[in-house]
Amino acid sequence: MPHTQHGGSTAREPFGRVAIRKGFVSEHQVAQALAHQKNLTTQGLAHKLIGMIMLEMGALGTTELIDVLRDMNLPLSPTTS
Repeated sequence: MPHTQHGGSTAREPFGRVAIRKGFVSEHQVAQALAHQKNLTTQGLAHKLIGMIMLEMGALGTTELIDVLRDMNLPLSPTTS
């Protein structure tokens, strides 16, 4: 079922799509980050947010990460390790 932003849907634009739309990363970089995220899960490791993965990959800087989160209206509070 496709996600829509109208008709009462509460679907949020994915982090990677926002980062691409803003010109911070390429589709290839998002695909790499998603593959890495899936690999971590497959290995039974703790879930890691895609923004943090892209930051660690060097695909995004801290300023860009914060900008994407603000665009998504997500809280900017630090995560716990």
